[in-house]
Amino acid sequence: MRKIGITGGIGSGKSLAASIIAEKGFPVLDADDLTKELWDDPAVVRKLGEKLRERGYLQGEFTPRAVRAVAQRAFLDMQLINLLETVLQPMILEKMKIWLSEREKEGATLVFVVVPLLFECGLQYLFDATLTINVQNEIRERRLQKSRPLSAADINLRFNRQWANWARSRYATYTIDNDGTVEELRAKLEAFLSEEKNKIN
Repeated sequence: MRKIGITGGIGSGKSLAASIIAEKGFPVLDADDLTKELWDDPAVVRKLGEKLRERGYLQGEFTPRAVRAVAQRAFLDMQLINLLETVLQPMILEKMKIWLSEREKEGATLVFVVVPLLFECGLQYLFDATLTINVQNEIRERRLQKSRPLSAADINLRFNRQWANWARSRYATYTIDNDGTVEELRAKLEAFLSEEKNKIN
């Protein structure tokens, strides 16, 4: 089974690319969905709350609402980001490996996993190839301001948390630029998929 990791900066169109690939019938997993599952698990939220209290980020009861309120400030505090990742990343990685194992047992030959911080977290070793979706920062900012309630300062904080386009492209197997229309992205992905399918036939 050939495993492809998809990455890209916030607002680059990773989710759109994943949906287009899924439409073609390929199994696709988004690591962000795994994160959401963990946040819905009371045991995980409690563990996060305990860690946050140990470091002085949380006072009183660590209810899901209180823990989430602290986590929402993470982009302002690198130590807080690292603390959350210490708890969540091993769980996400385990869920990802289980999903990959299940797809292999089902006989899948080509699968895709969206990992926003793939290179930043050093997870490229999990995949046979990687694809980064890149968009110019000015275009990403305009798209984000339309689709999410984020200020320019919030967007820049998130940009600074992630690798620059050139850095991802340097290490990725493939780069697709998504500065144009959805139709243009679809055409580029179809060419990419055709190349990948040839490798497993």
